[in-house]
Amino acid sequence: MAFNAQTDHKESLQTLAMAMRQEKGSDITSLELAEAMNNIGELPARTKKNCHIDYQKMTTAFNVWVNGDDKGWVDSSVYIANRTYPAYCARGEYIFYRQDFVPEFKGTYNRIRGGIKENADSSVMKKMYSLRGLKEDKWNPADIIAIKSDKETQVRKLLKDFKASKVSKMSKEVEAQNKKMDLKGKTGKTITLMEDLDEMYEYNKLIDDLFKKKEVVGISLKKATTKTFPMKVMRHKDSGGIKQALNLNIKITSVHYLPTNQKCIVEFDVSGKKGSFLDIRGFDQSKKIADVQIQLSLKGSAAAHGKITLPIVTMLTKLSRGRVALSKLNAEKRKRFGSSKLKSAHGFTDWTIFNDYVKNPVQFSVDSDKWCDYIQWLSNTRHDSAKVKREVQKLLGKKSDVFKAAKYLKHKVQSYEVGYILDKDQKQIHEDIKENIIKSIVTYSGSKGMVIFNNKNAAAYMISSTYLKCGG
Repeated sequence: MAFNAQTDHKESLQTLAMAMRQEKGSDITSLELAEAMNNIGELPARTKKNCHIDYQKMTTAFNVWVNGDDKGWVDSSVYIANRTYPAYCARGEYIFYRQDFVPEFKGTYNRIRGGIKENADSSVMKKMYSLRGLKEDKWNPADIIAIKSDKETQVRKLLKDFKASKVSKMSKEVEAQNKKMDLKGKTGKTITLMEDLDEMYEYNKLIDDLFKKKEVVGISLKKATTKTFPMKVMRHKDSGGIKQALNLNIKITSVHYLPTNQKCIVEFDVSGKKGSFLDIRGFDQSKKIADVQIQLSLKGSAAAHGKITLPIVTMLTKLSRGRVALSKLNAEKRKRFGSSKLKSAHGFTDWTIFNDYVKNPVQFSVDSDKWCDYIQWLSNTRHDSAKVKREVQKLLGKKSDVFKAAKYLKHKVQSYEVGYILDKDQKQIHEDIKENIIKSIVTYSGSKGMVIFNNKNAAAYMISSTYLKCGG
């Protein structure tokens, strides 16, 4: 009779196989594991001491399972134990846990994640940290956790009581600086949020450090069908972007509205060092209209250093007390279009407006000059509307190719709106607020411990901590 093995059965079986492999000191066999499943109460004392599972439940479950007709997971557990133990757990004695028996491992992540969600004064960010992609099993999908026995008490206390300022001198300094500031209202929530983001970064770093020292080894399981199953370390790479951003002095130096290009460039200095800039433009396919993105770049480097989407820029602007600038954008559009162009998935002009023009060329001809005038206003008259109108007519051509013209205007409008928010010559928000916004952009894009959210999904950059992936 087939046994319907649940996740906890498979995790417990692998935990048992690892403890048996350690106790024997050499490869175990499927027959030995099957015998142990049949006689779980007769395990050697040290094997049982180093195998933390629900014995009351598994005594019956293992007996039914092993006497059924599905032996695949028995073989899989043996393959994985025989290969992973000597590679990652051979230096000393380990205690093997089914992951639920180390609640502080994923529990601390959930605590930090909950703080980020609670302190995020933005529906976008709240939604972001509610997504399935950021739940604990996506952060670290370890099914079993091996902890070096002579480090167990120390490590479990470190995980349970984790605080960034205890493990990082820089975090301690940031916390001390923040305590001197006004922690009331939205400013206070923003400061607390940034500390929570730093906490997440440091916790990921801790899990990686413990893995590298082989003090805590998380193992994610997929069914192994051969002794040479795939095995790969999924590593959270240490990146100091968030730490640097929390402490660096960032100054916006100029905003370039480029008449001959469909983008805007925001240049800024980082602690007096020149060469950093935001490249705000469309990255969508040639036959598609979509939101512009903001790419963090460095002069002389061909590589992008991170991208930010408009929902994230909206969130950062609001969190940094720049909401009035977004309101000003809407006020200007209301003068030209009424309320018809205000609905948006974020704080900037929605790309779907321009996509709709492709289906409605008549409306495009009515609105296009208004958009050209709006572009001139955004650039503080540095980009004359007459030049924009000439480019629109050129793109329309003799066949009235509305797609090209609408896409051009969309790129100009959205990129210039972001430029308007950060432009020092625009006085709608204070300069320190603009610099807070760009500092947060550097934090999000540079740290690779944050999340980028767009209209359709959330992409997590190194939100996962380090673990060993086995099988599959």
